[in-house]
Formats: sequence, structure tokens, C-alpha cells
Amino acid sequence: MSIDGWTVAKELGNGGFAVVYLAEKHSRRCALKLARHRDSSGDDKQTHARTMRELTALLLLEHPNIVRHQGYGYAERGNAYLALEYVDGWTMAEWAERKHPTFREVLTVFDKLAGALSYMHSRGILHRDLKLSNVLIRKSDGEPVIIDFSCATFSAAEELTDSGLPPGTDRFRAPEQFRWLMAHKDQHRARYAYQVADEVFALGAMLFDLLTDPRPTAERTRASLNSPSLKPPAVCSQNRRVPEFLSDLVGSMLSREPGLRPVDTEALRRELGELLANPSDEYLRTVHTPSDQVPAEVGAERVALEDGRKAGNPLGGVRMRGLAVLASVSVLVAAGALWLGRGVPPTVVQPQSEGLGAALHVPISPPSHLVPPAMSHSSSAAVAQTGPESVAQVQKEGPMKNAPTTEVPLQGRQTRGRARTTAAAECATMTLVAALAAGCPGAQIRPESFTCPAGAEESMREDLRWEDNEGFTVTIDSRFKRGERVWFTAGAEVEGVVPKSVDSRQRQVAPPGTRFFGKAYYLSDKMGRSEGPALVVRYDRVKLPGQDERPVCFVVEQTAYGYEDGRVWAPNAGGGYVVDRWP
Repeated sequence: MSIDGWTVAKELGNGGFAVVYLAEKHSRRCALKLARHRDSSGDDKQTHARTMRELTALLLLEHPNIVRHQGYGYAERGNAYLALEYVDGWTMAEWAERKHPTFREVLTVFDKLAGALSYMHSRGILHRDLKLSNVLIRKSDGEPVIIDFSCATFSAAEELTDSGLPPGTDRFRAPEQFRWLMAHKDQHRARYAYQVADEVFALGAMLFDLLTDPRPTAERTRASLNSPSLKPPAVCSQNRRVPEFLSDLVGSMLSREPGLRPVDTEALRRELGELLANPSDEYLRTVHTPSDQVPAEVGAERVALEDGRKAGNPLGGVRMRGLAVLASVSVLVAAGALWLGRGVPPTVVQPQSEGLGAALHVPISPPSHLVPPAMSHSSSAAVAQTGPESVAQVQKEGPMKNAPTTEVPLQGRQTRGRARTTAAAECATMTLVAALAAGCPGAQIRPESFTCPAGAEESMREDLRWEDNEGFTVTIDSRFKRGERVWFTAGAEVEGVVPKSVDSRQRQVAPPGTRFFGKAYYLSDKMGRSEGPALVVRYDRVKLPGQDERPVCFVVEQTAYGYEDGRVWAPNAGGGYVVDRWP
């Protein structure tokens, strides 16, 4: 297919006003946007006028985070087209699922978007259709690029809209648009005056969806953001990983009253910059755990295949073993509740088809009724102990016999003491095999000898340039302050982070902000490099800032100062080392 000398390679997108193709002419590639005829209205002139208006807007703009024009022309049938810069990238929603960005990386992208919009608004141009699919993240450098100006307008632009509201996507419309529509429903010639405040709201809706939905590309029902009467839910109530100040900023951007939002996109950019300047490690965490961003059907398949591989069965062996373990659990739970005398009612756990355990590269949560709160993805893998008296007591007397069992609440988090008590009652009566399979905190979980996950050796040697037995500094659990002693739950997921103060070699190959994903274990005797009881954390995945997640084999061993009910008391900092097997 050829359009005015441009050779079309493939279709990139298809919208209400135009079709976009990847095209090439004289060894130059572009995104060729061809205006479509309006068959529904018979008015092909309107799409022509809209294309010319988009061209005019782009001619007024020259910004690295705004798509660039490369010319225009006409197809054989007379349709106007625009030749635009071709951006090889993902939509923002695809980027979030593929790259597993940290909060800092998301803030950096939105800081640049706010800067581009501030530049755009200073030239009197409003985009009017900001949404996740209209921002591309370039694969080569991670730069965001605003695309699709077919709905854009500027002060001298001709009005092309037949209805009261401008064209756009309802989810990203500010609530005042709907209030205006109700108030002017009988005034057919009335037109809503779109403002910068509408753009701020749309940007807030984009940020809300990225922070709260681990799979924003999926078609699903989501919380309403622009109800004229109902306030949007707080971001931190939907995702407990979100820092409080960031949640508050999104809440102000989504305010039902325009005057309560940041006054313009330049003011928004300054607020985003203040958050970026925050040195807190919580902004170095990934927005969602990678396991939450894997479709359920894919995750289940990976778990079954990996579990079967470990058992020597290429077809997967997880289902039968899981049923056997659960059958033994159901027989023992009722007696355990009576033995503990906690008043816990007898519970029969029904066998499920889901597998137990976790895939090698992507951690999958076991069924929620089997996993105590401290081991679920939404809970902490470590519990901080505060106060000098408690620290002195453990140092003097060893493990605390009456250590607190409640977790430190995260933002918007509910205490889960009752659930923990129930889990303890169930776990206390299980056989050792059943307890280890279910991951109860009462079971002493130790790491067995292991080899690296598939692809880890090549990844560490070829991609990361890590050397055998090389050591790196890491904050073991990014949810707690570096260096303080905390309670780690044996068998629970741990997400580590590289701190700012590292040597020049590590800055080159595992720089600050690098995220490590793995599990914590307790070692009661010498097995690895430790001389005595130790916390052992096996990290099998790593994500460098701005890069893809990779399989690795990286182990941290830290002196354990106590062990109680499946929890290890140890400092939240250590030096790990690159291995090809352990011990």
C-alpha cells in the first residue's frame, strides 16, 4: 500500500478521526496519520479541517516530549495526512506493565509531562484528550512523548464540535464538565470552555490509574474519578505501597473543585519536583509487585510448570502435591484450635486447584486462606521493633519470648492481629511438611542448596557485567530504615534496594535505586558463609533503574540476633555476593 509516495509498512492505530500507519519514504520513517471520511455524517470537510488544525497546533510546538511534525500532504482520494515523528515505544499503560517502574521513575515521567504541558499551555494550546494511550514511552531512552493532537485547540481555532462538550475520553474528563452539561442540557448552542484545570485533572486520572491498577491495559471496571458528587478514593487506600505525600498530590489533582487543584501545570511540575527531591527509600520501590502485573492465567501456568519441573515431571506436579498437603491440613486444624485454647472455631480447608509455592522468575501468591498475613504480598516481610529498651533486652537475653506480633501499619493499612492469631492456631497443629508447604510463621524455614534460576548466569555475566563472587551493598527490605533491626518472616517475599552511598564500582553495575526481589530464610547452623544463626535472603531477580527485570543469583547473609515463631530478628542492611549456586 502506498500513500502519496509513502510506502506503508503496517497500521499503528485507528481512531475516530484518522488511521495511523508506519510508513517510509526515501529511507525516512514516520507515523503517517491519514484523515478518515466521516461516513456517519457525510462531512469529510470536518476531518480535513481537524487535520489542518492539528497541523497548526504542532507547527506552534517544538518540545522533546511532544511529537514532532514532519510534513503533510494528500492521499489519492483527497484525504489529508500528517507525517509525524515515529516514536518506537510503549503506551504509558504498556510501559507500566512491562517495565515495573519505581515511584521515582513514574514521578520523573510525570514531571516531564507537566513540563511539556506547561510549555504547551504557555503557547495557548490545550490537548483536551490526555490519557494513558496518548503518551508513548520511547524504548531507547525512556522519554515520554505526548501524541495525538486531533482534539487539540487554541485561541484562534475554529470550533468543530457539534456537542456542548469537546471531544475526549469520559474517564479523563473533569467533574465540572458533567456539571456544566447538566446545567446547559437545553442550550444546544452552548459550548463548554475547556481550561488548564481540565488538563490537570486528566493528568491526575492518568497518575491514579498507574498507581492503583497493576494491569492498566486490561478492560475492567474501575473506581469513578469524576463523579460530580462522590469524591475519588485515596490512592493509598487502593495501593498501600504508595507514599502518603504522593497520594495527597493525586488527591488534589482530582479535586472536584478546580480551585483546589494545582493552579496550573507549572505549579504541578514544581510539586512533582519536590517529591523527586525526597531522598526517602520508599520512592525507590516498584509501584506494584511484578507478580501482581502478570495475568492470572499466565501466573498459574508458570507456577504449575516450574513446580512440576522441580519434581522431575515436565507436565507439572503441583496439583497433586497441593491436594495431599491440604488434605492433611483439614484433618488437623480443628484439633489445633482446641489445643491452643484460643476459641478459634474448627476450620476445614477445602482443596483448591491452585498450586502452592512460587515460580522461579515471577512470584505468585499461594491461596490466601493458607498464607498468614505476614507472608502475603500486601503485608510486610519484616516488623520493626522500636525503643531502646526492647533492643537492649534482646541483646542481653537473646530472642524475646513475648515479642510483639502486630505489624507496623503501612499507609491506609488495617491491623491484622486477629488474622495472625487464627493463622497461628492453624499452623501450630500442622505436620512439618504441611507447615512448610503452607508457609506458616511457626515453621522454621531454611534455604536448601540451590542453583541459579534459568538465564541468571548469562544475565549476570553478559548483561550486568557482574563478576563471580562480587559483593554489593543493599538495604535488605526497602520498607524499613537501613541498618535498624527488624523482624523478617522466614519464607516471605523481600524487596531490597541499593542505597545512595555505594562505591564507584557498584555505581557502574548495580547503582543506587537498583531493586532486588527474593525471599528471606532462617539459618540456625553454619551452612553458607555465616558462623552461626543467620538471616539468609536469596534474591533471584533484579531491576536496575530504567531497565528490564532480569534473573540473577544474589545472596545476602546477616547475623540473626533472634528467632521467634518463624521470624528472624536481624539488621536491615548487609553486603551480598554474586553466586552460581548456594552454599
